[in-house]
Amino acid sequence: MQPGKKLAFKLVLSVSFVTATIFLVMLAYNYRISRKLLDENIRENVSHITRYAVNRIEGVLISAMTIPENLAVLVGDFNYTEAEIRQFLKKVVQHNDEITGSCLAFEPYAFDPDEKYFAPYYYKAGDSVRYENLGTGEYNYFFWDWYQIPARLNTPVWSEPYFDEGGANVVMTTYSVPFYKDGDLAGIATVDVSLEWLKAYISRIKILETGYAFVISRNGRIISHPADSLIMNESIFSLAEENNDPEIRKAGKAMIRGESDYIPFPSLILDEKAYLYYRPLPATGWSLAVVLSEEALLADLHRLNRDLLIIGIAGIFLLVLSVVVISNRITHPLRKLASATVRIGRGNFDVELPVNRSDDEIGQLNASICRMQQELKTYVENLRTATAAREKIESELKIARDIQQGIIPKIFPPFPDRKDLDVYAVLEPARDVGGDLYDFFFIDDRHLCFAIGDVSGKGIPASLMMAITRTLLRARVTRLERPETIVALMNRELCRDNDKAMFVTMFLGIIDLDSGTISYCNAGHNYPCLVRKGKALEKLDQTHGTPLGSFEKMSYGSGSVRFCAGDLLVLYTDGVTEAMDINDALYGEERLVRFLKSKSFEGPEEVTLSLVEDVREFSGLAEQSDDITILAIQHQ
Repeated sequence: MQPGKKLAFKLVLSVSFVTATIFLVMLAYNYRISRKLLDENIRENVSHITRYAVNRIEGVLISAMTIPENLAVLVGDFNYTEAEIRQFLKKVVQHNDEITGSCLAFEPYAFDPDEKYFAPYYYKAGDSVRYENLGTGEYNYFFWDWYQIPARLNTPVWSEPYFDEGGANVVMTTYSVPFYKDGDLAGIATVDVSLEWLKAYISRIKILETGYAFVISRNGRIISHPADSLIMNESIFSLAEENNDPEIRKAGKAMIRGESDYIPFPSLILDEKAYLYYRPLPATGWSLAVVLSEEALLADLHRLNRDLLIIGIAGIFLLVLSVVVISNRITHPLRKLASATVRIGRGNFDVELPVNRSDDEIGQLNASICRMQQELKTYVENLRTATAAREKIESELKIARDIQQGIIPKIFPPFPDRKDLDVYAVLEPARDVGGDLYDFFFIDDRHLCFAIGDVSGKGIPASLMMAITRTLLRARVTRLERPETIVALMNRELCRDNDKAMFVTMFLGIIDLDSGTISYCNAGHNYPCLVRKGKALEKLDQTHGTPLGSFEKMSYGSGSVRFCAGDLLVLYTDGVTEAMDINDALYGEERLVRFLKSKSFEGPEEVTLSLVEDVREFSGLAEQSDDITILAIQHQ
């Protein structure tokens, strides 16, 4: 070989070697950048998918939880017949799509001294609602977890999923709430939620070609999984034991502790290296997990780099110049894409992506990043819109609070021209808007109508019920009638279309200022305190009927009491007596009575403000748990 050719050959070899080295280094660099961007993108997408799924599942479960909580309050505070209980349960099951059934299971002989078992149960079967009495010796509901656990713990719980043999005969989970009578456990109120909807919903969660989702209970039992044989038959810990894999056990412990993470995971279905993303379902203590195949995650990236390597090697063997051109052609768009994605990651969603009209992997990656850019831009815009909407809602809540406060009397003294009467009241909601109410107004020159009430629940639904109740009160009291007549009329109106079983406790009275007599009707409300002029204190401890909104055909009684000059009538809601300190101790009726007896008050304003201050001093740093409402009236 001639020296020039030999030198040219060596030069070509040197250039080829340098070019090949540079190409491989660039290929590795681009692989690293692309892998990092792909991992971040996949993780973010999986996080959004699981967060949406968790919110969707939680929404169904939380909606179901409110039903037995209301049932427990109603059944615990009042006595109902068997027919009334069955009518109420059937109505609840008919009008709430999220539940399968509902039951009121009583303690032995708690409902009927002659009957050990009493557990009326309504459940959905097709398009109909069926009834069964679970109180039989064969079913023996006292020994089922849905009854035993809340009864022993004295707290509402979600049961472990189970097959309800003898009841609805489906796999379900039960939310159980204990209820009490005279301080003793009287039974358990429940709703059943079938897991069939959960299995169908989880099966629709698909990520890439082989990704799948599953759900475990708070004890690790598998309650939803692509492999039907595992559902209710295995737990994540039994699978760890069968496969002698500590990583599965470690992941299971983290999931039942309510943690979230993205970790490598040995999938038993995919039989290959995979990744696990899990997130808790706080309402039940369950955990939702998504399994992603590493091979599926990196398939496109591996294919892209394999093609780049083949093209590079072919170019090196053809011409050094071709190698340089081809490598630059391949790597330059990737570098621009990497640079663009970095800027996108920093929040610049308007960055211009390189134009690539080819249909190879680079073009597909370019198109994918372009779609990602548009989706991220849309997501951020939606986030801004959602933030603005939330701020608008907060503003509207403030307006709603102002409106709510405006519909109750707020000007004191309310009757400055009258010397025979003094009235003062305060209402402090636990949230932006609340469910307590009070009102007072003259029917004629000598008769004053006054009322105080408490709507079940809190927030916007309670506030709407409060506004309706106060409006009904003003609409019905248009002439002098007996208190029990007014209450009965209001009850019939509130029972209509009351599918969510909301109710209102109310104390309504009419004062005859000439005779000094108070006629009143107590519909399940706290007993008012009548402080006599000589400091003697009487409790108006009569209840004349159940809360408003419970039963449309309910009849009510009434009572009366002398209201002498100097006497002070103090009405309040359970936000006073059930106020809690940081140790969950209650303010209580006894402390209220001691407070009213121990001090001398000049009038309604002083007793009202002093009582609010005493409740706040008792609660200390504890958050206000319920609306606080006090109404004081003094006969001068």
